[in-house]
Amino acid sequence: MVAQIVRQGSASFSGVRPLNPSRDLAQVTLLLEEAFRQDLSALHAWARVPVLRNIGAALTATAFMPVSTDNLRGFVYEQDGRIIGNVTLTLDDQRSARWMISNVAVTEKFRRRGLARQLMQAAIDEARARNARWLILNVRPWNDSAQRLYKALGFEAVDTETQYVRARAHTFEETALPLRRLRVAEYRAAYQLALDSVSELLREFRPPLKADFALRWEDRLSERTLDFFAMQSTERWGWFQGDTLTATMTLHAQKLGTPHKLELYVSPQARGSVERGLVAAALKRLAAFPQRDIHTRALMGHSELVSALTDAGFSATRGLTLMYKNFRY
Repeated sequence: MVAQIVRQGSASFSGVRPLNPSRDLAQVTLLLEEAFRQDLSALHAWARVPVLRNIGAALTATAFMPVSTDNLRGFVYEQDGRIIGNVTLTLDDQRSARWMISNVAVTEKFRRRGLARQLMQAAIDEARARNARWLILNVRPWNDSAQRLYKALGFEAVDTETQYVRARAHTFEETALPLRRLRVAEYRAAYQLALDSVSELLREFRPPLKADFALRWEDRLSERTLDFFAMQSTERWGWFQGDTLTATMTLHAQKLGTPHKLELYVSPQARGSVERGLVAAALKRLAAFPQRDIHTRALMGHSELVSALTDAGFSATRGLTLMYKNFRY
């Protein structure tokens, strides 16, 4: 199927057309406000929305066209001068020819009429025309209708990453793993363990970031500077089987009022045997800092870690399912 796209709009036009930033941004922002209000609030990004709306109004009034880029494309569904649907296509990684679809939104009154499918098809056709190898997107795991649409268009699920929060008052009776602080020379092994702990597709699309493991001296300097000004303590701990690093814990312990942050990785060979002890060790270490809520995240594919977090009092808050489409030329 090829989406039918009209290049020149008119007052009576109804259908999919390319985004015109100078004309469309104000209406698109209103649409995104409606579609993603809850997500924007959770990300504390709600205050930015009126700014974008005002910028869009200014562009419309002045007929100013921002500089276009080959790395960013968008399509809207217009009906009689009103924008009721939107999709954005961006170049996610030039080396691997990977593009990303985002901001798929349709006004509630016009949903379940095939508009989202037409917008998605326009984005897919555009990516194919630009010789994309991969096309990825994120979707809420509870959005069954969107997932059905994406699967019908050839997308497959990679994994779901869920964010968890643990309230301050909760007990977890479990023996902690005997961790020790990692030396700088062991940071690279911790990074390799993180890579090994995720699937091949996740390593392709969303690998752990090297900067998060402070492999370079400039990353370590930046981390220490942030720790000083944010009044937090970043620590990396590991559990070894013999000389082999088998599980890691990175914590960003807060000394002010913000939540603690926790990152946990387990080697594939140790899955199912260390997760509860690793979580217990993290809670034991964080007990040395002021009591705060604790934020962490886990992949649904790592069911043993999800179970350990749940038993330790963590509650799932938000999640995203990563999906992909492979163009085979």
